Amino acid sequence: MSTASENRDSDYITRVRAANKAIWDGINDLIEVRGQWNALGYGNTLTPGVGLNDGIGATEVGPVVFDTADALVAVLDANNGGHRANMAKLL
Repeated sequence: MSTASENRDSDYITRVRAANKAIWDGINDLIEVRGQWNALGYGNTLTPGVGLNDGIGATEVGPVVFDTADALVAVLDANNGGHRANMAKLL
């Protein structure tokens, strides 16, 4: 039978793994949507969002899809890919 401390620690590990997966998936999703951006020429054709996306357009989205995503990939690749390996171990 597990102790309260073991259960608490296991819950903590679960939270870390969930956050790790969300970050991993988010970075990979940003990289993946580049194909659509490029294929549809969103740099010139993306219409401004509506509703919850009101006021958000290519000027705001493009840097996240490219510059921010590239920076996050650089972090993962740093230390000979050590950060990427650390995250992959928890997936």
